[in-house]
Amino acid sequence: MRKVIAVRERRFDLDSVRPQIEAIVARFDQYLDEYPVKTAKSKHAVMGPVAKILERAATRKWDAQSLTGYALRVHEMNPIAQGYLSPTALQALEEGTARLVELCRNIPVTAVAKVVERIDYSLYYARRKKSIEWLENTRQMFIRFLQEKYHNDFKELVEAWGEKDTQDLTDFADVRYPSDKSEAYKKASQGKKADIDAFWQQYPDQAIREEEENND
Repeated sequence: MRKVIAVRERRFDLDSVRPQIEAIVARFDQYLDEYPVKTAKSKHAVMGPVAKILERAATRKWDAQSLTGYALRVHEMNPIAQGYLSPTALQALEEGTARLVELCRNIPVTAVAKVVERIDYSLYYARRKKSIEWLENTRQMFIRFLQEKYHNDFKELVEAWGEKDTQDLTDFADVRYPSDKSEAYKKASQGKKADIDAFWQQYPDQAIREEEENND
């Protein structure tokens, strides 16, 4: 009777490929800096074409060039992108995809899913962090806009907006993000709407991005 020999598979150490993972995340993050969806609510929208790159790279059936071409097509189909991608962003996309394909092929097949998941959520965290920072920066710009208009006198703001729109505010610092697409905006006083509209007109670059996010 033959003896059964049990061989225990050595557990793959994710930390052993941490530098490669960080490099891939950095390249894709650089590419997504130019992708026209940065503060969308859904994970799929925030990740853009990279989500599909990760999904297909995990199969280990795609080469880097074909996968990059597929991602470019997804990018072009986004009506907000209008088919444009700068040379710098394209290079970042190419490098990130090439490194990802190489990594997936050089690690045990049983570790591919875990490695791709680590890249996926590391990149998602980086994108969400940037979107939160952008939203807060815009809010602070709006606060400074109001302080200048109302001579840093909070009472003047209360008079202009009315008690309904200022009942939860104790100072300029409590003013929320000036969305002009929210339900709160639709129900706001004319004074508040006028200030929000004037703010976006004064900062057209911010307004363009706000429009992009709401069209996603």
